[in-house]
Amino acid sequence: VQGVPTGTKALMARALLRAVDWSPALFADLSPVTPGAEEFACECVFALVRQSQSAGAARREFSLASKVLHWLLPYRVPAYDSYVCKSLGIRGADDHPERAYREVAHEILGATRTITDGPWLGALEPRSPVRAFDKCLWWLGGGNDGNAAQVRDPWRVIDKLGLEHD
Repeated sequence: VQGVPTGTKALMARALLRAVDWSPALFADLSPVTPGAEEFACECVFALVRQSQSAGAARREFSLASKVLHWLLPYRVPAYDSYVCKSLGIRGADDHPERAYREVAHEILGATRTITDGPWLGALEPRSPVRAFDKCLWWLGGGNDGNAAQVRDPWRVIDKLGLEHD
């Protein structure tokens, strides 16, 4: 994530432990159409922003918080940045990031309720509608696809650490 002050990423990583209940239940329901999905995404992002500020982050890093959580929970938490806001026509995000993130979550998670699985999700995991919308909105909003991260093996770090997974 560009424009994040030095040290903030480490503070955000530490804040992750306190911001979200990392129980197995969190990963059990991968559906973004679950009742309360928008509120869940917002509360996760808002809690991570609050925790990172409590840990010493100088700014409210909504973009970083949403992206960290999106990569950890790509089926449930939409990413948020200026490209996504531009694509969705959301104004005033700099001044009102809480409102803007609520709008992003409403638009993206609402759209996932109207679509079906298919090749449009891409070939790389996670094949999540929320992830696919993020990539599309980022590109449409002016993102440079030459800089987009592609994770071919999402379990690489888990395997390297010797942790178990399904």
